[in-house]
Amino acid sequence: MRITVIAVLVSLLAGAFAALVLKGMIWITDFVWHRDIASSPLYILAACVAGGVLVGLTRRGSNHVQTLEEQIAAASDPMKEQQRTILMTALGAIFAVGFGGALGPEAGLIAAITEISVLVSMILARSADEARTIGQASISAALAGLYASPPGGYAYTVEDEGKTGWQRALDASFPYLGFVAAVAGFVGFKLAGHVLFEEGFHRLHLPHYASPGDGSDLLGAFLPAVFGALVGAVFLYARAFVSTQVERRITSPVLQSALGGLLFGAVAALFPFVRFSGHHEFDAMVAMGAETTAMALIGIALLKVLAMVLCLSTGWRGGAIFPLIFAGGAAGYAAHLLQGGGEVAVALAAGLAAATTVGMGKPVAALLIVVFLVGTQTWPAVCIGVAVGLIAARFSPKPSH
Repeated sequence: MRITVIAVLVSLLAGAFAALVLKGMIWITDFVWHRDIASSPLYILAACVAGGVLVGLTRRGSNHVQTLEEQIAAASDPMKEQQRTILMTALGAIFAVGFGGALGPEAGLIAAITEISVLVSMILARSADEARTIGQASISAALAGLYASPPGGYAYTVEDEGKTGWQRALDASFPYLGFVAAVAGFVGFKLAGHVLFEEGFHRLHLPHYASPGDGSDLLGAFLPAVFGALVGAVFLYARAFVSTQVERRITSPVLQSALGGLLFGAVAALFPFVRFSGHHEFDAMVAMGAETTAMALIGIALLKVLAMVLCLSTGWRGGAIFPLIFAGGAAGYAAHLLQGGGEVAVALAAGLAAATTVGMGKPVAALLIVVFLVGTQTWPAVCIGVAVGLIAARFSPKPSH
């Protein structure tokens, strides 16, 4: 019971601290991009290159492009992590988000929360299992707050793990501790976010949709789901290929990330919408979809995937969930225009759910995160997207981000 109380209290703190770190990322983003010249292609290129150099400096010592999965695994055993490494990871992720990287803020939040877990474990943990319990609970809490989904944050950290040390720690302490910790983190994040954020951060706003109740509208979800799944598969194949080439051919982590910044900056200078996670740009994409063509939307989805790959494969630290939601939504909208009918909300939900399922490789977590982000009115379409994504995932490389 003692470790349960500690883990829940630390999770509450972790959720609040995650909101604070996210606010810091937003502040840096505003500092870099809210300028009169920020729309200039030369400024965009220069800012991305500068961001790449800064990210690379935080990675000195290893040219291995650490994935988000590896970071979560390391954070689950916080006492083995060196505090300097944690600090550099956090700084690198903050720079990656602040300088416009096409990725989510997960890596920076996890690194910051790992630092808290290390400090708490040094003071209160009596064993390695207790330290792992604190670490895993904290990560579940931070992700639950970020995704606005306690079950999604919990599922993301434990899905497909099997009987690991974390599971044994759960069995020895409190059977639902991970989920309780995620709820505590969500509460902490929301309480802090109410003070820190002027606008709501999480929900994605789909067009108005009223189901007829007979399932006929869901026929329009299958083609968007296929398009979204293809986007997720393209991302995985490209990510695996480019990461391998970067690690084999470029030994300097600074050069890796700087080159990534240069290439990403060149794409962003031509197509500014590829910057950032895509969370706040989703509404603009939906609004533009009503006035453009299916081919243009497919181009938008593929350019977002290209931007993600360039960033993640060159050591820019972050997550792919929000960019995949953006790209999958654009692909789903393109399918909606091609099939010439149906509900836009259904197509968007199916497309983004399929892309996220393939890209994450965690169908349960994808389902829980997406439903909480877009609302329950389109959950049947989300389920179709997840099902199609599961099929595509069987023929795609294992996610490594």
